[in-house]
Amino acid sequence: MEKSTSSMRVLPHFRNPDRQRRAFFVSYGASHIAKIAPVLKELQRHGVECLLLALTIGHPKARSMGLEPLGYRDFLPLLGHKSERALSWGDQLLDGNTHPEVELEETRCYLGINYLQLVDAQGVAGARRLYQQRGRQSFMPVEFMGLVLDALQPGLVVATSTPRSEEAAIRAAVGRGIPTLTMVDLFAPPSDPFLRRPVQAQRITVIASEVRQRFLACGLEPDQVVVTGSPDFDELFDQQAVQQAQALRAKLGWQGRQVALWAGILEPGHKTLPGAEFGLAVERSLRNWVQNTPNTGLIVRYHPSQYHEFPSLGPQDGVYLSNPATEPIAPLLNAADTVIHQLSTVGLQAAVLGKRVVHLGFSAWVQSADFDLGSLGPSEPAESLENLAHLLNQPPTLAADCTMSVPPGPAAPRVAQVAVQLLNTP
Repeated sequence: MEKSTSSMRVLPHFRNPDRQRRAFFVSYGASHIAKIAPVLKELQRHGVECLLLALTIGHPKARSMGLEPLGYRDFLPLLGHKSERALSWGDQLLDGNTHPEVELEETRCYLGINYLQLVDAQGVAGARRLYQQRGRQSFMPVEFMGLVLDALQPGLVVATSTPRSEEAAIRAAVGRGIPTLTMVDLFAPPSDPFLRRPVQAQRITVIASEVRQRFLACGLEPDQVVVTGSPDFDELFDQQAVQQAQALRAKLGWQGRQVALWAGILEPGHKTLPGAEFGLAVERSLRNWVQNTPNTGLIVRYHPSQYHEFPSLGPQDGVYLSNPATEPIAPLLNAADTVIHQLSTVGLQAAVLGKRVVHLGFSAWVQSADFDLGSLGPSEPAESLENLAHLLNQPPTLAADCTMSVPPGPAAPRVAQVAVQLLNTP
C-alpha cells in the first residue's frame, strides 16, 4: 500500500503556556466520548485548555459534538525513524480491523504504533504470539503514551476506564508524577479486571455509592474514589432529548404505542448463538412480537462500535432501525417504554429515566456476570427467547425502591470539580 504523507502532521500548539491549566483526555468509542465531552466543556468554561485523543469511532463522534480531537496519526512524528516501521505493521494488520466510521489512515497508525510497541517489548515472535492469542487486547502502549505526555506536558490526564490506550496513558502519567483521573461508568463487579490493575489513577469517579463500596473493598483508598454519577446520564434529561423523542414518535405515528428498545451487543461465544447471531435472534423475536401485538413498536439499536457486524433484517411496519453513527441514544431512551439489553450501561440509563428494564438471562454476558443486574437498578430477567414476548405483555413485577443510588442532577460539573482540584494540586 502506498504510504500517505498525511500521517506526518504537525503536533498541536498550546494556547495556554501554564501546564496547570492544561488537561489531556484519552477516550475511545462514541459512548465514551459522550461521557468525556461535557466534562471537557465544563473545564473549558473554567479556563482550562483541553486536548482530546479520541480513538476509533470516538474521533468522528467528537467532531460531531463540536470538539477538535487528535488521533494516533497526529503523534506519529514522535516515533522519528520508527514511523515507517509502524505504518508497515499497520498495513499488515488492516484486514479485519477497519470500521466504516474510522479513517483508514488513523487505523493504520493506531494498529501500527501499538503493534510496534508490542514488538519492541516482546520481539517479533513474542508479539506475533500475543497478538494471535489476544488480538488488540494485547496492546498496552505505555512507552508511546509517555512520548505523547512529554510532548504535550499536561497538568492532568483524564481517561475512561477502558483498557489499552486509556490505561497506558494513566500508567505513563503516574510514572511521571502527573495528576490523573479515571472516569468509571460501569458497575465494578468482583470479576472486573479494572479492579486488578497494577496502576490506578489518583482519583476515580464512579456512578453510585454501591460502586464506591466495591472499590474500597478491593483496597482503594477512601479519598481516591468519588461518587459523581456519570456525565452520560446528563443528556438523558436534556429538554432537547425529550423533544426529539416526541418528534420521533410523531414521525413514526407511534403515539399511544408501547415501544421497546432493543440495545444489543455482540455475544462472547454463546453456546449456540455466537457473535451477532444472538442479537439477530432477539431482534427476530421482537419483530414477531410487534407483528402479533397491536399498538406496539420496536427500536433496534446495536452498539456504536459493532452495528456494522449485524446484517439488516430489512424494513418492517412498527420497527425503527437506529443508526448509531448519526443518532444519539438519549432521544431513543426517552422514546421507549421498555429497554431490553444484555449487560450495559444502557440498562442503567433507562432505569435512571424510570423506564422498564429487561435483561436477557440467557445471554452469555449476563450468565458470566458475578452480580445480580436487578441489584443495580430495577431490571427484570427474561430467562429465554420464548419467554421474552410473554414478559413484555405482562406488567412490571419489580418494586420501585431497588434503584441504584445515582446522585441527582448533572454529573459533569462534579467530575470537572474533581479535575480542577487535581490541577490545583501543588
